[in-house]
Amino acid sequence: MEQDTVLALVRWGGVIGIIAVFGTLAAQRTLFLVGLVRAARPEPELTTREAIFGNLKYLVTKVLAQRKLLRWSLPGLLHAFVFWSFLITQTTLLEAAGELFDATFELPLLNSFEVSGVTAYDLLGFLQDLLGALAIVGIVGFAAMRLAQDPRNKGRESRFAGSNLNQGWWVLMGEFLVIWTLFVAHGVRFALDHAPTDAAFISSWFGEQLAGISHGNLEIINSVMLVIHLGIVAWFLVFTLNSKHLHVASIAFQEVFSRQPKRLGKLKTDIIDMENMDEDTVLGVGSITDFGFSTFLDLYSCTECGRCQSQCPAWNTGKPLSPKMLVMDLRDHLFAAGPAILGKVDADENPEKDKVLVGTAPGQENAVIDYDVLWSCVACGACVEECPVDIGHVDMIMDMRRYQTMMESSFPQEAGVMLRNVENAGDPWGVGAHKREEWTTKLDFEIPRAMPGTELDPEVEYLLWVGCAGSVDDRSKRITVDIANLLNDAGVTFAILGNNEACTGDPARRIGMEYLFQMLAQTNVETLKSVGADKRTIITRCAHCFNAIKNEYPDFDGHFDVVHHSELLAKLIDDGRLIGTKQLDLKVTYHDPCYLGRHNEVYADPRKVIDAVPGTEGVEMGRCRSNSFCCGAGGARMYMEEDIGKRINIERIDEAVETGADVVATGCPFCITMLSDGVAQKVQEGVVEDGAVEILDIAELLARGRNGGSGANHDQADAPDDAEAAPDDAEPVTVGAEDG
Repeated sequence: MEQDTVLALVRWGGVIGIIAVFGTLAAQRTLFLVGLVRAARPEPELTTREAIFGNLKYLVTKVLAQRKLLRWSLPGLLHAFVFWSFLITQTTLLEAAGELFDATFELPLLNSFEVSGVTAYDLLGFLQDLLGALAIVGIVGFAAMRLAQDPRNKGRESRFAGSNLNQGWWVLMGEFLVIWTLFVAHGVRFALDHAPTDAAFISSWFGEQLAGISHGNLEIINSVMLVIHLGIVAWFLVFTLNSKHLHVASIAFQEVFSRQPKRLGKLKTDIIDMENMDEDTVLGVGSITDFGFSTFLDLYSCTECGRCQSQCPAWNTGKPLSPKMLVMDLRDHLFAAGPAILGKVDADENPEKDKVLVGTAPGQENAVIDYDVLWSCVACGACVEECPVDIGHVDMIMDMRRYQTMMESSFPQEAGVMLRNVENAGDPWGVGAHKREEWTTKLDFEIPRAMPGTELDPEVEYLLWVGCAGSVDDRSKRITVDIANLLNDAGVTFAILGNNEACTGDPARRIGMEYLFQMLAQTNVETLKSVGADKRTIITRCAHCFNAIKNEYPDFDGHFDVVHHSELLAKLIDDGRLIGTKQLDLKVTYHDPCYLGRHNEVYADPRKVIDAVPGTEGVEMGRCRSNSFCCGAGGARMYMEEDIGKRINIERIDEAVETGADVVATGCPFCITMLSDGVAQKVQEGVVEDGAVEILDIAELLARGRNGGSGANHDQADAPDDAEAAPDDAEPVTVGAEDG
């Protein structure tokens, strides 16, 4: 039999075998994955033309430009090498397929385009080899990182703790083999003297090493390498569809059909209509198929890189929550239950049939997500901020909390007191609306009161939303006084709702009591509109109120212009209406509140306020701005016990103390409380001298830099002295499918 015939049999036999085996496996897996997405809860709002086209620009910058990955410089650069290489490498598959028919095959037209003696094929060949070499650099770099971050040596400190480590090594091996066989196959083309370009500098070097081999043997090597190259690519495809590398196939769909460009700030809103609920109505997510299809795409897209885990305050303080492992557990549960979900097996044969999505007690063996995992989350969004593929960890957690709280009444019971107080008194401490104006007695000027149903005087520029803490918490009321004095000094005309103000519902929403939040949101929107707040700017002094009114109230037709007090103070400073006059000589470090910074990207204005105080020296903590570390109060954790691992606020205070700062400034009453508690504990332990480190709102600091401020030398307090304590046997507020 002639050699050409043998080679043809090798080529076509190999290709047919590859297609038959790997093509079938890839098709089966693809149908399985697509079927699961179709079985998830529909999300029509994500499939509109407007939503899809709105995400396409983000897809280009996020995926093609590797924007988010490059925030971690070295890993991001190495990933960019591999990613861009494999984009260009797809052209080699076309070349390999063409060479099955013609050993001298070239991609059409590329050698017809020439500028200054350089053809398009010259550019392509150069890029194929250059990026292939950079991909090898990336692969070696990733291997070194995996060795350095081996969980067997670094334990929880490794961002790869809990990841499928073996799969990571298979990925690196597969990527290396694709590039290596590419270089060899291209080298054979040079040795046979039919390479389409001389610009492929690495392939030409391989060709030089093969130059002494006979023409016949080179053709054999060429045929074998083509088949091996295609076979490795086909194997890698099947492996990708069955491993953590699945993001390669899912990422484009996940980015297009998601809540982009920023999955922070507002939570997803599903309007609860109690009048039309029946026994089949499910509030929140109680089973895997209650998640929307975009969440399934999120689960597919997790790369197990551990960036989220490395930044998570809960994980970093010894708690069981790892955002990465939460996603992995949900994904594993989905895939295990998949055949039953798709009707491929009877429900009784489903290995996951006896599992519940979330446990009702810590350590429940048949729970996919442990009770303590779900309730350790502070909803700070660090996981979402760091995730290179924009997975919505917080959305998943809040969806599951909604089901547990409203359908199962399963949540930390100490938070039930907060829910009862919010529902009955309009604030988390149960003080009541009649106390909301008491702070104004400390002022020497009158503030107009906005009355529901009566529109404010047109001369009133702003409505100050004081918030629950700023109205009823003794420590926080002093900050409100300073803010009001600063605004008055700057000639700002503003009004307050006073006793007509109520909680925004943020703590209720973050614990999962969505129905209570929606009632409060709808009521507050009606009140704000009735006084004409939609025709002026709302000032908030709480980062959580700021986020709720600005980002979440639009879902209830509440479209308002909202600024945080740090933004307005910074503007007044820029305008020359507020000037620091008193030298303080303090070293100040600023703690970024999660719901002001990470969730709403307000970073510069608070620092501008600090810089405006004469004599202050600003120092940054190691974790700041978008990388800031939570105070521990978010996700309604302020109203729950923290008895697992190290307290998050202590971790943050330790970091602040390391800067040598005299003052830790911030812009959120939650942060004020948690950081003050942390300092008090450090004083009690003898680590910090009493009075050596003070926690101040930026408004207090600015007020001191002008006239001493009402908050000067105050005692730090955590809760209002006159709060109405809830009885120990108080029933938590719960909303179920039957009782409403």
